[in-house]
Formats: sequence, structure tokens, C-alpha cells
Amino acid sequence: MQVSHPVGMFNHLPPEDVFLATDEMGNDMGMGYMVYQYQPHLYPDCPINLYFSLDCQPAARYMLFGALVARARQLRDCDPTVRARVYTNIAPQDLRMKDFYEHSGFDCSDSEEVLQLPMPIGDGRIPMSCAVAPTAVNTPEEQAALLYRLQQNDITYIDQAYLNQLQRMPHFMVLGLYRNTELVGEVIMAGEGDHCELAAIYITPPCRRQGMGRALLHRCMAIMAAEGVSYVTARIMSRSQPQKRLMNAFNAQVLGQTMIYPGLFL
Repeated sequence: MQVSHPVGMFNHLPPEDVFLATDEMGNDMGMGYMVYQYQPHLYPDCPINLYFSLDCQPAARYMLFGALVARARQLRDCDPTVRARVYTNIAPQDLRMKDFYEHSGFDCSDSEEVLQLPMPIGDGRIPMSCAVAPTAVNTPEEQAALLYRLQQNDITYIDQAYLNQLQRMPHFMVLGLYRNTELVGEVIMAGEGDHCELAAIYITPPCRRQGMGRALLHRCMAIMAAEGVSYVTARIMSRSQPQKRLMNAFNAQVLGQTMIYPGLFL
């Protein structure tokens, strides 16, 4: 068994972060890759998160896995003063891979959870000196500006295609929170019928821990209720304390898991 790197860039990843496995006859046995993520807003307790993907035949699993973890330690050592974690994702029902990662020393308690948020009563109180207003996303420039603001706040899973998909939903809203005319947060919600899902929410760092996220989400849900929505869900990372605090503020109830994230602090 041999592990090597591709000659050049692979799917926008540098070759040193991509690992290819072949057997003695040169047959393809699978691959793995590493993605470096700096996410201080989402995970203030562990800003560096090193995601890896492992897709290979069982015979190559341990060798590729070892190469990926070794690469994660190299990337961590670039800034050893900042806490780092290496992680991947598996389906909740994939007990075989869950057992593999647990035997490798990974913690499998982190997950993506789906929660139901009770519909709030009234419009909610907006903090003093603040106001809310819909964010325009009609032009390519407006959409690009929104995506940039989301990325600046560690919301990278919403790209142009996903945003366009949300916009086609019968219920769709991007609501901005302004303090003295300065945009300090936005929430995105979309759905159909009586159901909407919280797609994203952020508050800029200087304005966090002041109840602004709760007020913004409350107002957005109230607007959706006026459109006939009575059932709101959200997906959060169970290890993200900011996300959990927001959900707890609404007494949200966990409905289930969509993904498990085996991880190891480095």
C-alpha cells in the first residue's frame, strides 16, 4: 500500500492536503483530504478546526487515516498557541465508522442537531437604538455582499446556489438588525406551507452577548407567523456554545441528529 499526493491542485485544495492510496499493483484504493478552517466566531473555545474526508476501501483506511491526522498536527503546529481540533462527519446510523473513530481516540458526542423553536408571542422588543429592516438581495451585487458578510462571520455553507434555492421558497426573508444605522446582524429564514427553517443568523462580534440575536430571530419569526408559519426548525452544531445559547433562549426542543462529528483536540 502506498500513499501519495496529486501532482497539482485538487478541487481547489493544495496537493499537500490531499492523499491518494494505491495498492502494490497501482490500483486506486481511495483518497482523503484535509480542509483548514479558522472559525473564532462559531467556536471561540477552539478556533482552528481541521476537517478531513476519508473515502477508501477498508484495506487503506488506517494508512490514509494516519496520514490525515499527521497532516492535521502539522497544520496545528503552524500556530500552536491557538487550540485546534481535527474532525470528520459520519451518518448517525454508521456504527462501523463510529466504532473505528472511537477506537482511534476520537470523541463522537458532537453532532448536528435539528431543533424545533416554539413560536414566540408578539413581535418582541428590539434593543434601544436598534431597528430591523429587510435586506435586499435582488441583484447579483446585493447577493454577493450578503454572502461576503456571512463568510466574515464563519457562515460558509451558504453559497450562491444555496442562496438562490432559498430565494425560490414561498417563504423567504433576510432581516437585518441596525444599531444607529450600522448593520450589526442578519437572519435568513425560508420555507413553505406552515414550516420554515432558520438558515443562518449572525451578530457582529462587538454586539454579541447583548440579546440582539434573540431579538432579531424573535422579530423574524413573528413576521413569518403573519405569513402563516407555525412550525420553525433550526440546525445547530451541538458543540457550538453561541448556537446552543440562542436555542436555549427560545426553549427549543431537540428533534434528532442529522450528522455525527467524530473529533480529537490536538
